[in-house]
Amino acid sequence: MNYIKGRTQKAVFLITLMVMALWGGTSALVAEKLTMVAVVDLTKIVSDYFKESTEWREIDELTKKMEETVRQRMDEINALKQQKIEAENANDDLLVLKLEEQIRKKQEYLQEYNKIMSDRIQSKKENLLTSSDFSREIIKTVQYIAESEGYSIVFRKKDPNILYYNYEVDITNKVLDHLRRTAGSR
Repeated sequence: MNYIKGRTQKAVFLITLMVMALWGGTSALVAEKLTMVAVVDLTKIVSDYFKESTEWREIDELTKKMEETVRQRMDEINALKQQKIEAENANDDLLVLKLEEQIRKKQEYLQEYNKIMSDRIQSKKENLLTSSDFSREIIKTVQYIAESEGYSIVFRKKDPNILYYNYEVDITNKVLDHLRRTAGSR
């Protein structure tokens, strides 16, 4: 009787070990899958991707146009200042007053133009950076990369709670590549 009881206990013990081993192996796989973590540098994505976008090129062209206009107006003001110096040397007080008025008006115009254009450019940049469509596109792309590569969690690279990460889990370039590919197909 003790022989059968001993064999039964050994069998139960072996079955229990096998179940625990299977369960432990399965839980290890689940745990491994849950710990797939990635980081993404949103600042880099925004700066790199925006520079290639139509909206960013429009901002860049507007900035160049503003700079060219400012340069032209400054050249005009400097030419008037030169004429004023010549009028002063010739003791032509009436022409000096006329040129001073023209210089003042052009400087006021330039100041106002610069303020308006700078505000317009800044507003366009802010609208672009806070665009919900673009934010949605980035999140959708991060989600796609994470799901296709098996990442369970994606953190912002500059998250203050991240104390360490290996560069291999940085998916920033993959997100940028995917954004560029899908932008070309639209």
